[in-house]
This record gives sequence, structure tokens and C-alpha cells, in this order.
Amino acid sequence: MLRGLPIWIPVALGVLGVGSALWHATHAPSSREIARRARERRTGATLANPLALRDVTAECGVDFVHDGDVHGRFWLPEEMGPGVALFDCDADADLDLFVAGGGSIDRSGAAQACRLWRNDGGRFTDITLERGCVLDGPAYGVATADYDRDGDVDLFVARLGANALLRNDGERFSEVARELGLADEGFGTAAVWFDMDRDGWLDLYVCNYVDWSPSIEQRCYASGVPDYCDPSAYDSPGQDRLYRNVGGARFEDVTGRAGILGSRGQGLGVVAEDFDGDGHCDLYVANDSTRAFLWRNRGDGTFAEDALKSGCAYNALGVAIAGMGVACEDLDGDLRADLFVTNIRNQSHLALLSRGPRFEDASASLALSAWSTPWTGFGVVLFDADHDGEIEGYFANGAVNLAPSRVGDPRPYVEPDQFVRFEGGRTRDVTAGSGAVADESSRALCSGDLDGDGDLDLVLTAFNGRLRVLRNETQGLHHWLQVDVRDELGGAALGARVELESGGRKQVRFVRAQSSYLSSSDPRVHFGLGASARVDALVVRWPDGSERRLDMTAADRVLTVIKEAR
Repeated sequence: MLRGLPIWIPVALGVLGVGSALWHATHAPSSREIARRARERRTGATLANPLALRDVTAECGVDFVHDGDVHGRFWLPEEMGPGVALFDCDADADLDLFVAGGGSIDRSGAAQACRLWRNDGGRFTDITLERGCVLDGPAYGVATADYDRDGDVDLFVARLGANALLRNDGERFSEVARELGLADEGFGTAAVWFDMDRDGWLDLYVCNYVDWSPSIEQRCYASGVPDYCDPSAYDSPGQDRLYRNVGGARFEDVTGRAGILGSRGQGLGVVAEDFDGDGHCDLYVANDSTRAFLWRNRGDGTFAEDALKSGCAYNALGVAIAGMGVACEDLDGDLRADLFVTNIRNQSHLALLSRGPRFEDASASLALSAWSTPWTGFGVVLFDADHDGEIEGYFANGAVNLAPSRVGDPRPYVEPDQFVRFEGGRTRDVTAGSGAVADESSRALCSGDLDGDGDLDLVLTAFNGRLRVLRNETQGLHHWLQVDVRDELGGAALGARVELESGGRKQVRFVRAQSSYLSSSDPRVHFGLGASARVDALVVRWPDGSERRLDMTAADRVLTVIKEAR
């Protein structure tokens, strides 16, 4: 969340043709203007934009307002959360909802509890107490996976203070982080489950933002009034942690042995993927105002930090962006995993295209600055919203410091979310008429098919604001396929790859739950097929290299593919 920029950067951006966008970002609209735009979106011409999201939070029975512990102190942790997850907690084949709680940061006041809702046919029932899912905030990142391979999806929750692991036994949750070795006392943010050593047990990487305590807080100002400090003002980047899963019975802190100890950043986003195709899962970490990490997995229990050599430590201008949310999808149709990282107001989001061993900054060619510079992006989901075979992106936006024009505004950190199309090698803002949220300071964002109609819906949280459920009601005649990839025990095969051919076109998706910002989504992969009513070929590759090919698969269904036991 870098507040200031070297003077040459706006000049360089202006040369690239984004000077007008930067001017608009500096002169941000008031909350009244944002509300007017919101009304236009909700009552606007949806026929001109077939992408349609509808806020169904109230009718779904979800009622959560984040308590950021905002009392005029402007402490850094206030504005970071909360995280959110969609996962099947009760193995009934629909997606349940978990949100991280907030409350008193220094434990001097009341805590806000985390909440769990069961999905009952599209309406949600609070089962927090019934399921023993009892955990207080302030909590941030949420990472879901069946870490003990017992058939039930468990919850890791990164917190300010001791992190938590809620083990799911099918009936109730139990907090077991301390006894399993995961209760690190830091400022935990994003986390990701992945199999670092290909032993079949999921390991865990946890980002720590800064080494924070009330004693390091200081007073910062914007336009002469108190405001949140940039994290660089603290000069205290956090130390990420890597935990090896020892047979589901305990976790071993291997941060030092793996080569990660000593590399400090301000981590807010993380994604696991085999970027170099060597069969071992790597990690990309988006750091806030410090260079990104690319942890190349050597396959021997150690990692090499390779971001600078691989062209993804900085943007093309050599700037360490304020990296927050991360998405990892094929952006250019070459069947390789690319990266998309959200950024702060006045800087473009970052698109990194895989070019074999290196990444190329394609932010300018994709025209990201034209729409991304006015706002601060947190959560991001890249998905095919309308099943036409092209990617759309939803961006959860919310300010972290005051724009001069917002001084005195009662809700100065509210910014409108955005909906964007990727088409023809460019991006285009299609927010108007889409139903995107415009009256919160959005943070975490996750996706999944909540109502079983084949398209992906969204859930997003807000700093000191309301959680929203957005149902995808896009109309059209396009076809789709969801693929539920499982390991030999029936658990989600995180790290698997699914390649599909339909109507003469190939697409790829990657099986993962964690991406975006502080979020976990449904790990089932989703494809839009356009006018094609069948899939000609489908190839699933599991993390151990084994493959399965299916021919002539019918569309418009959820296809489960289970790895054969050896």
C-alpha cells in the first residue's frame, strides 16, 4: 500500500498514455458521487452488458458486518481484513461459507467471532456454534484443505496473534493449531496449502505482513488530517513461515531448512503452482511495497528465491508494487500459468505472462492502467462469467489512505468494485450495469457455484463493512463444464492441471483453492464452452505426473475425475 511514488514514475506512466487516469485517481470522487454511480449500475441498461451479478445477501440469510476496531487510532491492522472461504464443510456437495472475524486489535475490547454458514439449497444457516467452529478475531487469511486426509475439509485461519487450525471431523470443528505446531504468533495474512515434497500430504506456507505491535504505531497524515501509515513507515517486514505436514499428525517448521528464513517481505497474496513444469510446486508471493518472491522448489526440501532472475520481482519500471491480491490463470491462451496482481491507487495492476523460465510484464499491452489506476485493488477472481470461453475479472476495491478530495467524507475509503473483460489481447472495463458493489471498501473475494446452476458466484468482504453474496445471473445460451478433480482418497487434488479441447479450442485450468486476497474458493475448475455442447478431449494431470484422458464428454454438468490408486 505504497503511498508515495518517485517523481519519475508518474512521468513515465504519462508517456505510456495513462496520465489522465492518474489525474482522475488523485481527484477521487466523493462518496455521494460513488453512490450515484452505484444507482446507475443497478438501474442501468443491463441489456447493454449481459454480465449480471445480483446482490442476494439478505435473501440468502447472511448477515455479517466486519468490526475493524476503528476508533480514530489509525492502526495498521484495522483496515486489512477480513478473509473469506467457500468450501464444503459437511460433504453434501454444496458450498458453505466461512468469514474471519475482527474486533479488538489489542485485546482491550470485545472480539468479533468468525462465522460459519451451511448452504441449504441456496439459503444459508448459521452453524458456527452447532459445529464448534468457535474462533475469535482479529483474523485475516483463510485457507481450506483436507490436511489429515480423513475426507473432511479443514480450516486454517491466519490471525494477529496465534494462528488457528480448525480440524473438521465431519460433525464438529476443533482448534488444534498449538498441538500440531502451527500457532505462530505473528501478523498472519495469506496462506496456501500445497504438497511441497510430493509425499501426498499437504504442507502450508503462511505470509506474515509486518512484525506489528501497538508500540510501533506512529501518527501519519494526509492533507493535514490523521490517516493510516504506509507499511514502509514501520520498517518491519514480516517473516513468512513454511510448515511440512508429517503424516497429518503434526507440522514441522522447516522455514530455515528450506531456505526461506531471512527473506522478509510484507506478504498479502500467495499462490502455489508448478511454474517451471519440473513436477515440483513453486510459490509466488505478492508483497506490499517490497519486491515479490518466487520460491522455486528444488525438489529436495529446499527453495530458491528466483523472482529477480525470473522477471517477476518488480514491474517493468523496476518498481516494487503494492502487491495485494493474486490470480493465476492462462491469460493469453498458450496453456501456461500466468500471474495477475492487484495494486494500489495511482499504480497499474500487474499482469505477468509466462514465457518459459521467465515472466513478461504485459500490463501495458493489456491496457490495465486505463481502468485500474483510479482505485486500490485487493481481491481478484478471474473466471468465465458468461461461458463464452473468454476470461472476465472481478476486482474488489477499497482505499487504504485518503485522497485529497475525500477529506471530511464520512466514508472516505469506499471505492467501487470493477468488472473487466479480457478479449483480443486487451482488457475493457464493463462494470456499468454489471451489479458490481460500489458502496463498500472491499477486501477479500472468493468464487464458487453457490446455487448449482453451472456458473460461478462471488462472495466478498469489506473493511468495517458488509459481507456480500453476488449471484451470477448472466443470461445466454453458452455451455459450460465443471471438473471436480480428486486424489485416490477422494480429496481435492490441489496442484492438478486440467486441459480441455472443445470446438477447436484448447483451455487450461489449475486446481487450487487459495488465491485472491485472504481467500479460499471452490477448488473445482470451471470452463465456458461457448456454443459447443460437448468436450472433445479432457486431460487431467495430477501433481505426481500421472494423467487421465477422457474423450467426448457431455457439457453442462459437473464431472468428477478420481485418480486411480497405484
